[in-house]
Amino acid sequence: MLRRIGWSTVGMVGACLIAGGISACHGPGKSGSKAESRSPSTLPVEVVVVRPSGGSRDGHVSAVVEARHDALMRSRVSGRVVAIPVRLGQRVRKGDLLIRLSGESQGAAVRAADATLLEAEKNYSRIDALFRSASATRAEWDRARKNLDVARAQDQRAHSVLGWSAIRSPFSGMISGKFVREGDTVAPGTPLVEVIEPVRLRVEAHVPSLWAREIEKGEKVRFGAGNPPVFFSVIIREIAAGTDPVTHTVRIRADVSPSDARKLRPGEFGTLFVPVGKETRFLLPPTAVLDKDGLKEVFVVENNRAYLQYVRTGEVRDGQIEILSGLSEGETVVIHPGSRLENGAAVTPEIAS
Repeated sequence: MLRRIGWSTVGMVGACLIAGGISACHGPGKSGSKAESRSPSTLPVEVVVVRPSGGSRDGHVSAVVEARHDALMRSRVSGRVVAIPVRLGQRVRKGDLLIRLSGESQGAAVRAADATLLEAEKNYSRIDALFRSASATRAEWDRARKNLDVARAQDQRAHSVLGWSAIRSPFSGMISGKFVREGDTVAPGTPLVEVIEPVRLRVEAHVPSLWAREIEKGEKVRFGAGNPPVFFSVIIREIAAGTDPVTHTVRIRADVSPSDARKLRPGEFGTLFVPVGKETRFLLPPTAVLDKDGLKEVFVVENNRAYLQYVRTGEVRDGQIEILSGLSEGETVVIHPGSRLENGAAVTPEIAS
């Protein structure tokens, strides 16, 4: 386990010979006394004893940011796009005009329905007067009344269809998509424009079904987006009841806070970290870990001497860095090595408070 950097016996003998003879390595004597007088004093160092720390083990999956409240506006009638008074990213209020379609055919239908209604009203008034004077039968009156009701319904329908040529925002939000241009001819069902609420975002991901058992609603998890990634705290709100039979995954959704929503965009991809079990790990203050040409090292104290030891690190969380390998329980680690501490140096360890 220990991969320390130290002097070998042969190296020590060679160093003594180079220093001026075998007698320099023997003692006691004057030369030995001088060597002792020149030996550096021990350095006081603050240390911690490595102890296992229990915690959750995280798995990560790809996730996408989406709006919690969005609306894809589709055409309900056939027509030609005559106006698009909004642009991408523009904020709109509820009821604002988004797209206007040509309404020639709908206008003609309205005029025809209005004329039919007017005729039905006149006919009903005439039959009603005759019925009151006993000059018309009950059946004639019922028929005139029925024709009037039908004409009114058709007229209301025609006016409603005419209103469909003006597409308005269903709520206050932001334009996130436009799918037609002025002059385009559209049919019923054609996507026209999309509106979202940009301050109400969520993250959606699909996790393995085994992981879903470890996830709970209301639990806080991490979502990372960007390069280098920026991490956000999100809250699990939805966990699908069933598993996808093809992918064997479960869909989950986590809400983004309004303050963090301003830093994200719908459609943005990232990584969602979710708990997948429990594990025991070692944690150290980040100051204890030295980075030398990409290699991670710590000073381990043994017999009042500090030795460099390679370690493999994980994530930094809550001010502590995870040690994946290279240390064992009970080892003593220097947490503030500083620039004066060298490999093999004599130290006076003091347990950190």
